[in-house]
Amino acid sequence: MGEVLNISSCGVLFTTERPLTLHAEATLSVKWPVRLLNSVHLRLVVAGKIVRVGHNQAALQIQRYEFRTCSPSFFVPGTEDTVSRSSLGLQIQIANYAVQRVGV
Repeated sequence: MGEVLNISSCGVLFTTERPLTLHAEATLSVKWPVRLLNSVHLRLVVAGKIVRVGHNQAALQIQRYEFRTCSPSFFVPGTEDTVSRSSLGLQIQIANYAVQRVGV
């Protein structure tokens, strides 16, 4: 499990379950806590480079970002039609490697 510790217009500091590579290209998808028009689920997608790594933490320098719509189950592994999670989710993709899902 992990969480976003700090986010600004320049970067994101987050915890991670496995070590990440310094200077790696990464994309983070964050389940947004507010719905568009009170009904459409959103996720914030940020892309950039890992600029700092530490024990179970990493920092990403944001190079671009956008909001995207998503299904309610986007951050719930193994289910396609459930909205039973109240916590935020964070999905991390490092370059072309596998996706790591962590809760926030």
